[in-house]
Amino acid sequence: MTAALAIGVVIGVVVAGLARRLSGGVGGSSQRQLESLQLRFEEYQQEVAGHFKTTAGLVARLNRDYQDIQQHLTQSAMELAPDDISRQRLLAAMQQSTTASLEDKGPAAFDSLEPPRDYAPKSEDSPGTLSEDFSASRKHHI
Repeated sequence: MTAALAIGVVIGVVVAGLARRLSGGVGGSSQRQLESLQLRFEEYQQEVAGHFKTTAGLVARLNRDYQDIQQHLTQSAMELAPDDISRQRLLAAMQQSTTASLEDKGPAAFDSLEPPRDYAPKSEDSPGTLSEDFSASRKHHI
């Protein structure tokens, strides 16, 4: 009887140890997955930040190059034009083309937002379809 009790205790300890290992293994697997996802997310954030940093640098360089071109054209017009009238015409033409290219973009999409208008056909004395009391006094026949 004591032998059976001892064997039962040993089997219980072994089963409990196996149960802990199995549950720890599943938890460890999900922990590793979570850490892997966290690492991939951090790498993605770094890639996005690097992308925007590179884009900002390229745009800044583009702006500097544009200013250099404008300065070069202005300086060349001053040096190469034979007289003051020709210089003034060249500079005015350059300034017009710059202004025209900026105006070609048109208004920004949100600069011209207006509330909706009432376009429904109606008589002058009846409320429009966007009116709060539209069809409030009318009876609907279904």
